[in-house]
Amino acid sequence: MVRQFQETFHSTYWEIIIYQLCLEAGFFLNQSHPFPDFIIKKPSEFYIEAVVANIKQTGIPECKRTIEDQLSMLTPPHLQKDFADVLNESIIRSSNAIFSKIKKYEDYKKEQWFDEKKPFMIALSSCDQINYGREFIYSMMALLYGRYYIPHENGCIIKKYIKKGETGAELPLGIFLNSDYSQISAIMYTCTNTIGKLTALALSKGLHTFNSVLDVIRDEEDEELPFKFRIVSNDSPESISDGIFIFHNPHAKQPINPRLFENTNVTHVFLENNRLVQMGITTPLYTRFSINSFMAQPLFNEIIASSAVKWNNITPDIINQMFNEKL
Repeated sequence: MVRQFQETFHSTYWEIIIYQLCLEAGFFLNQSHPFPDFIIKKPSEFYIEAVVANIKQTGIPECKRTIEDQLSMLTPPHLQKDFADVLNESIIRSSNAIFSKIKKYEDYKKEQWFDEKKPFMIALSSCDQINYGREFIYSMMALLYGRYYIPHENGCIIKKYIKKGETGAELPLGIFLNSDYSQISAIMYTCTNTIGKLTALALSKGLHTFNSVLDVIRDEEDEELPFKFRIVSNDSPESISDGIFIFHNPHAKQPINPRLFENTNVTHVFLENNRLVQMGITTPLYTRFSINSFMAQPLFNEIIASSAVKWNNITPDIINQMFNEKL
């Protein structure tokens, strides 16, 4: 019963987020048909089909989450001993979710009102394990483009498959490198669609909440100190589209125009000249930490300083020199 509620909640919550994103982008919707989930009419016609990657039946349910699990959100990948397991599980669960919607697409094509000449985008919310969010976008980089992240090298290797832990079966990576999936224009993705998102949105509007929120942001244009920290407030808000990425299919028959989302904080990812490049917001939300407001004020500065050392892999004395300037 608890698991069923969680899965239903995540699906409904994700569709609400997508709807609000459409409003933020200035889209006009046509909901005269039961599917796909979102039929965009203006400024350009395309489809969005929503899906959630949930925890597997034998996985640890969210109700078992501990304070240690919450604190793990502030541990960077290169210090996570189980990061490879987290990444692989996310790839597997995300693959299952995406392919369930690829099958749906084949059913949709049979409907007279469905137009194959319009872009079709799958919107995936990753809620695939008790500590979902720790995988960031690395699961998508591997599953879609075959770029498998190695934390201690802070880089990727080309990988064609991973093995499923329970069966040993091979799961192919780099599905966007295969023209067989050219009917999928792009994958919209987030792994930060948590209850903390609601708290962050409330704080951004100046509303009172019992929790405070710290966002970890990756600044792609700052090689010296790429990870920044934002205490969410009315003065430093988090928007509905923060933490949402769109991964574009280089083989798409009907590509999505990234300019459709120019009024949002969506980050776009493309494969160009055999390299992954980003467009749009270049300071995307990496992860989020929520804590009781009574504890937040005395702890946040300490958390920011210690986290900056860990995330940016530098020494405390350097942080002390740069603290006032960049954090």
